[in-house]
Amino acid sequence: MGTQPSEDIPVLTDIVEPDGRASKFIDDTALFLGELEAHLTAMIHEQADELVHNALREMEALLLEQVSDRLKAELPGLIAKVIAEHFHGPGRSN
Repeated sequence: MGTQPSEDIPVLTDIVEPDGRASKFIDDTALFLGELEAHLTAMIHEQADELVHNALREMEALLLEQVSDRLKAELPGLIAKVIAEHFHGPGRSN
């Protein structure tokens, strides 16, 4: 870094007023960003909705499989119990 005397450092003293082009650019940019935000929001919401529905379908399938497996495992015992109660009475299931 070079050393400059402080009186040689340039200082901006002019006031810059925005013209109509800058205002239009700012308005166009704000409009573009608003549209981009709306589009991103819609796309992200759609993706999240799809992911949630897929997860629910997978959980439902897993739960159905677990219930089916449990019923398959318990059904022979239940049938044996009902048959025993039918022929031996409710108090003598063995």
